[in-house]
Amino acid sequence: MRQKSQTVHEDAERKLKTVDYDLCKYRCLLTKKKFIGRGLRYLYLFKNLICIGKVSLYFEIFKSPYVQIPERQFRINSELRIKWTYSKTKLNSIIFQVSGQQYEYHGTNEQLRELKQKFALYVFQVQIQDEYSAESVLGRGSYATVLELTNLFTKKQYAAKCIDQQRINEKKNGQKQLQQEIETMRILSEQKHDNILLLHELYIGNQNYYLVMEMAKGGSLLSLMKKRQTLFSRSDIKLIMKQLLEGLMFIHHHNIMHRDLKPENILFMNKDLESLVIADFGLAQSVDSHPYTYPKCGTPGFVAPEILEQDSDLARYTVSCDIFSAGVILYVLLIGEPLFEKKDRKEQLELNRKCEINLSKFSSDQLDDLEKDILMKMLSKNPDFRWSADNLLKHKFFVSQDSIEQEVDFYKLNNISILKKQQMPTFSKNPFMQFGKNISLVRDHALTLSLRQRNCTLVMQTNLRFDKSSQEQLITEQVYGMGSFNQQKDEINQTNP
Repeated sequence: MRQKSQTVHEDAERKLKTVDYDLCKYRCLLTKKKFIGRGLRYLYLFKNLICIGKVSLYFEIFKSPYVQIPERQFRINSELRIKWTYSKTKLNSIIFQVSGQQYEYHGTNEQLRELKQKFALYVFQVQIQDEYSAESVLGRGSYATVLELTNLFTKKQYAAKCIDQQRINEKKNGQKQLQQEIETMRILSEQKHDNILLLHELYIGNQNYYLVMEMAKGGSLLSLMKKRQTLFSRSDIKLIMKQLLEGLMFIHHHNIMHRDLKPENILFMNKDLESLVIADFGLAQSVDSHPYTYPKCGTPGFVAPEILEQDSDLARYTVSCDIFSAGVILYVLLIGEPLFEKKDRKEQLELNRKCEINLSKFSSDQLDDLEKDILMKMLSKNPDFRWSADNLLKHKFFVSQDSIEQEVDFYKLNNISILKKQQMPTFSKNPFMQFGKNISLVRDHALTLSLRQRNCTLVMQTNLRFDKSSQEQLITEQVYGMGSFNQQKDEINQTNP
């Protein structure tokens, strides 16, 4: 049923807009307590709209929530804010803030908690300190800081990516990229998937945006690799890759490209390897949202060659770019060395672009036929020849018994020679970094890996090199995003007036 109602705009103009109730995602009954207009109100949540409707006499007779004409509408955009009022440990009311006006509606704690959960992915809320306390810093960089938060009521821990408003506004296309990151995480979090780090809710403060996410306590794949004295077993590698591909299949089903898959962005919710999640959607983009924001992006050594070969801002590519990056991760897990292993960044990017891969140099003790086959299906220079995530999950690499790893032969292990160490430089963890002539390398995050045969010892070291001309700070291993800690912590933990 379609009805007309008054709409509240950011310019405070009042117009009529048609409402299609069939598209309503959620509704609930609240109460307006002000003397003028007091009484029951129905709230309707749409994808880009919130409607408030007065319960009419028709409703009282026919008990239909869809017959009354909504008296007010709020567009879900960057101007709308939501404030919650609390009575001790319980929610008391919701206040819509737009165009300098406030509209307050009351409900039970249970009603408002459910409503808060529904609004969490859609609207920026204010006064994060009412709901969370900041405990520690997890990561930092030039645009954002990642904080560990504790919910004041549930005591559950979360990670908040706190993005500096001023710096993101000064960055070319920074605001657009932020909105794309939020929209991507919103789409992926609405349906939920075990292998995707979920967005919990959105807040905005005086200086920062806050993207509150699940806390991945198991660290990153990179951090696990650095802590190990040996490579993962073949069975563990299959487990890791199966979850990674299942996550990619879900992302690609929504026609979304991650565009920055690498070990730092693969996290574990706990110490169990079966808890893998894909994180950091700062460069994620819909295939159809062309022209792309930062068309040349990613991390050297992991980025798909078709992205490096593009010369135009109108470049096009597909979700298969993520399959290539996942193939590089599989290669590193199996071999224990970078796929493109030159120390110089420019030389590495050129090798990455040419993508001349020769797996025949590895003996069957290092790579068996199934492993070589799945790698070539993921690392093909031509993206049209790469297998999709769902087809790769059907590959014999995951189902064959022939490639199940046997016990370690310590006699063979003692005779294995460790070859010389190589470096794998990457960009700064700036999620808005793009390739370009004037971009300075903030640091080289060099991972020293040794070539090995099956079950060989893995030697890994991390070397940091600072660019003295840059004032940007480095991010820690557990990566959600980047920025300054004290500002955000103070803003969250401030005392309410």
